[in-house]
Amino acid sequence: MSADSHIDLSTLAQCAEGTLTEEEARTVRDHFAECRSCLAAYVDAVRYRAAWLADSQAFRLEDRDRSLVRMDLMDGRSTEEHRGRPSTFRKVALVASFATLLAVSIQILARPEAPTLGFRLDPATLEATAHASAGGLVLPGAEAHADGSRPERRSGAAPSSLELEAELRAAIDAYEGSRGPEAGARVVAAFLADGDIAAASDYAQEALRAHPNDVPLLVFAAAARTRANDLPEAERLLRRAIRRAPRDPVVALDLGLVLCRLGRRTESYAWLERAAASPVAPVAARARRELRNCGDASGDQ
Repeated sequence: MSADSHIDLSTLAQCAEGTLTEEEARTVRDHFAECRSCLAAYVDAVRYRAAWLADSQAFRLEDRDRSLVRMDLMDGRSTEEHRGRPSTFRKVALVASFATLLAVSIQILARPEAPTLGFRLDPATLEATAHASAGGLVLPGAEAHADGSRPERRSGAAPSSLELEAELRAAIDAYEGSRGPEAGARVVAAFLADGDIAAASDYAQEALRAHPNDVPLLVFAAAARTRANDLPEAERLLRRAIRRAPRDPVVALDLGLVLCRLGRRTESYAWLERAAASPVAPVAARARRELRNCGDASGDQ
């Protein structure tokens, strides 16, 4: 398959589902290395599949949408013709799902006091990040799994390195193209998910030189330093983030976790208590658990 041709939609769907044979997957992976448009289409397919598995009701059509479908079915074409072509049903379902996701995003992004809660991770990156967030720092986009839960894979397929590889490549391309703070945070998140702490730290330092006060980027950078066991630098980054977003529960929780690991229980206790009062249930539950794990604040010298 050359870069001049493109992967058909059914193959992209199978790739996102993880049902291709190893030989087919290798061919597709080689094509992704040469064709950026197919790689982008694959990443989108993975996103939509994850959205469907998370909440299939988000794709449900309302009465008005069904009326549009009925109008399309009454335009004189046969049932067989409709079965053989992309129908208005699929188009309207896509629009409806996009509208739902957009509405949720607007609601989240309307809360500037908690910028980490507006961050979104791609599916394979989220799965790896959620696993790490359950035991380490809670990362932007994975706050729903702060209490130890992980994204559910209902297809029965094992997590595919192909998915994460595609997301990592897309994140690098997006960052190299824009150098924006969100793109910087995404590429650091992808490298952290892939386990490449050195690359995550390098990209974080570069992105922070251009965007020193971006809160999600600061948290991802702090996570990279924490995994490198540089807790003082992680604390410095998180304190910079909390000055920018004093009401962000993820930043408060992570700062409390780092201070606890540094043995400064009194300071840790104050930040964990703040996170425990958060309306974000998984973050509050994790903070309450860490309050017990960190011990009585009176134990400080």
